[in-house]
This record gives sequence, C-alpha cells and structure tokens, in this order.
Amino acid sequence: METPILTTGRLRLLPFTEDDFALLQDLHSDPEVNRYLSPGPAIMDPEEVRRRLANYIGDHRLTGISKWKLETLDGTFIGRAGFSFKRDPGGYELGYSLKRSAWGQGYASEIAQALVGWFFDTLPYDHLLAYSVADHEASQKVMRKAGLHFWQDLEQHGLTCRFYRITRQQYLQSLDQLAAG
Repeated sequence: METPILTTGRLRLLPFTEDDFALLQDLHSDPEVNRYLSPGPAIMDPEEVRRRLANYIGDHRLTGISKWKLETLDGTFIGRAGFSFKRDPGGYELGYSLKRSAWGQGYASEIAQALVGWFFDTLPYDHLLAYSVADHEASQKVMRKAGLHFWQDLEQHGLTCRFYRITRQQYLQSLDQLAAG
C-alpha cells in the first residue's frame, strides 16, 4: 500500500490510482451523493468520473495537492477529500464527498479539520476556501467545525454558493487558543 497523505484517528487519505475507477464510479452512482455536486441529483456519467479520476491522479503527480481516496483505517473506501485550485476566486478549495453509508458518523468533520491543519502545516499558501450551494447546511456546518468562516456568496455553475474561508493567521490563532486551554 502507498504511504498515506494523512491519517486521523479513524481515517486515511491515499492517492487515487487508475485502478480506483470502480470505487469513484460507485461513489458517484448515488444521486443523493451528487445532489449538491454537478450534475446534481443524478448518476454521474462514467466519462465524467474518468475525467475527474485522471485530474486527481494528474494533480497529485504534478503538485502533490489533489482530491484523494478516503478510507477508514481498516481499508473501507468511504469517499474522497482534499483540494483543488479555483481560479475565481483564486486559491485552493477544500472539498469532500462521502458515500451515503458514511454520513452522520463525523467523518466529514474529522477529515476536513485534519486537512485544514495539513494544508497550513505543509503548504505556503495564506488562505484556504471551501464552498457549497447555499442550502447545503450540513456541508457548511462541516466547514465551520474545520475553522472556516463565512466569506461571501458567489455564483458557481449557475447556483448561489456560500463561500467559507480561513487564513493562515486565523489558523495560527486557533492553535494558540487551543494551547491556552
């Protein structure tokens, strides 16, 4: 097994490989998983899954920053999580998508919090973004738990989306507050 990018108490992130198409296709064959993603509440076309998988693999190889395969420590695939670069607004975006069977167990919050720490501890960037469609409160709750703050509403893919943001300074201040107890 390849060395994990990140490990938490219950989860690990690994780079995707070409052999992971069936896992990613299974994730995106559930219309409810896709409800707040493009194409919306429908099964994602296999060609779109192939395109995304190729992008995840290519981004990881090129920059070391990508969306990665999310597993429990026993090796059960539960989704994907990581980063992608957004040109407008500029910066890296935190993203996650979990199988419905993994919902409601705190996995999204656990990996989002760990990824925020990994991002600022590993990379030189001064801010991190995350967003969801405006009515996806569950995802916004995960963003807030990970330390991101509401920033602004912007249109993405024809939908009003809520953007959250955390700066390096805010991240370091949160660490100081934790240390102070």
